[in-house]
Amino acid sequence: MSEFEIGYKKPPKEHQFKPKNQTAARRNGKRQKENDPDVAALLDRPLKVKRGGKSVSMHPHEAAMISLGRRALKGERRAAKEFLKQCETAGLLTPQQLAQTHGVFEALRGVDPRVAKVMIETYGLPPWEPDEYAAIVAEFERDQARIEELHEIFLEDLNHG
Repeated sequence: MSEFEIGYKKPPKEHQFKPKNQTAARRNGKRQKENDPDVAALLDRPLKVKRGGKSVSMHPHEAAMISLGRRALKGERRAAKEFLKQCETAGLLTPQQLAQTHGVFEALRGVDPRVAKVMIETYGLPPWEPDEYAAIVAEFERDQARIEELHEIFLEDLNHG
């Protein structure tokens, strides 16, 4: 009799599972099939869409956002919520600061240019709130009075030697 017995849970050798090269079939603990689709490439491939009766290429995300925006404008709450969420993620809902065009500004009539500079740096371009303007003017006048006081003290010290 052979050393291998055939019976319950002991199939003949020709019908047993064959050992495979397991390391080649697994990467990072997951099985990889050779014919798996490249999902990243599929999501990045331009789509052909019709706009104004013409066929144009468009990124899939752009097409999805346009569709989502249209649905939101039609009143679909879920579409509006998702559209706003996507805009927030992309940073489109944060206010844009105006780019500086040049370094010259002309103060409003009756406004000290130094006060106008502080107002623009602090609160942006006019119109300004009257309370904010009054607070800056009061602070400016206090500073000017203190500067004049210090200047007089300096001149007295300079004369007395």
